[in-house]
Amino acid sequence: MYNYPPGYSFFGTYKRALEAVRSPLETIQDSVRIYGDTYSVVAGLKSRMMLTQNPEFIDYILRKNQKNYYKSKWVTEKLARFIGNGLLTSNGAYWLRQRRLIQPGFHHQKIQGLHNIMKETIDEFLRGFPVDQKVDVFPLTNRLAFDVVMNTLFDVELPPAVIEELGRAIGEIQEFVIADIRQPWKSWWFELSGQVARNKEKSKRTRAILGKVMQERKSAGIKYNDLLDMLLDARYEDTGEGMSENQVLDEILILFIAGHETTGNALAWTLYLLATHPTVLHKLRDVTRGLAISETVSHPYIIAVINESMRLYPPAWAFDRVSLEDDSFGEYSYPGGTIIALFIYGLHRDEKYWEDPLSFNPDRFISDHSKDTGKVFFPFGGGPRLCIGNSFAMNEMALFLQAFVSQFDLAAAGAPPKERALITLRPDHVFLEIKTIRQ
Repeated sequence: MYNYPPGYSFFGTYKRALEAVRSPLETIQDSVRIYGDTYSVVAGLKSRMMLTQNPEFIDYILRKNQKNYYKSKWVTEKLARFIGNGLLTSNGAYWLRQRRLIQPGFHHQKIQGLHNIMKETIDEFLRGFPVDQKVDVFPLTNRLAFDVVMNTLFDVELPPAVIEELGRAIGEIQEFVIADIRQPWKSWWFELSGQVARNKEKSKRTRAILGKVMQERKSAGIKYNDLLDMLLDARYEDTGEGMSENQVLDEILILFIAGHETTGNALAWTLYLLATHPTVLHKLRDVTRGLAISETVSHPYIIAVINESMRLYPPAWAFDRVSLEDDSFGEYSYPGGTIIALFIYGLHRDEKYWEDPLSFNPDRFISDHSKDTGKVFFPFGGGPRLCIGNSFAMNEMALFLQAFVSQFDLAAAGAPPKERALITLRPDHVFLEIKTIRQ
């Protein structure tokens, strides 16, 4: 017999699942209030699924016993249908081989080589930023993050219509995948109604566009020292061979999916928090004024501001793992094949680990106790599957915020944003009043 954590019966699970389609964060938080930081729901005739925001349990799954846990098929297979078998969607030996191949391209020194492209993209973007009006900055930060990935991946000009099509297709595919994951009972309808086929066609078109860019790059024989060059030049240690064209396309799509959506969301939430906390905004402006690129990306206060924003609004608000073999943690035991959802949003707001958890206080990340936050702070996951692009994202966000607050003042305008817990944690909008700072 296994000892699952307390939780819902079959009918309770079904009721909660329907509620979670509409409001997943509220539904999960309510269940945590009822059952504690770890609970279970029915997941089959004889199996149960677990959810936890216990930091020790999360660390056990991600790091201490990570070899016994894979990403579940719920996410990997449903997403892989459209973006291929890259780092985000693979498991086991293939994932490890790809990780070892690509990891050097995201080394700190390699990222430094992309700083100028990031800065030029940000500066160009801010030159056309709308001012002296009420602005929804969420689509703007999302577009900036897309442009940064595009320009660091392909350090060449692409037609605006092509860029627009890529961005729209990737966004629509993500929307569909999360609907499919959230409503498994509708999978038959998604197939029958042609929605799966339509999104596969979008994926096919996206791969064709990216494949053409890649072929033109190969034919030109010019080195750009961008991320595409890194992917094309990477060689497996055991064979000395490079990736196939399909493998490179898989990884490019992963970079688009994981590299722009999460960063765009985080920047929008951060601007909203700065707009509603002018003391933090003014301090950030004062301490980062006139910094060089190398100083900006390593400045303790700007890093603290970003971390505190991702604590309150973690882009990866939840993710799952499935146990390969029977396992146990504390008083709980469960069989192989058990899916465990890691509720990062809940942990980041848990009053057991964070003083005044709902307040925006970047100083908590530079205080004498900040070293303890790493045990309860998982904005990029943890363990061997820690997000490969975490340094890239942090550098990009730091460069943007330093440039933005040095040029603009901002204040909240309109209704506060609502959280949309899709694959990532999006705001529905972020309306701000933007004014140019007169020098």
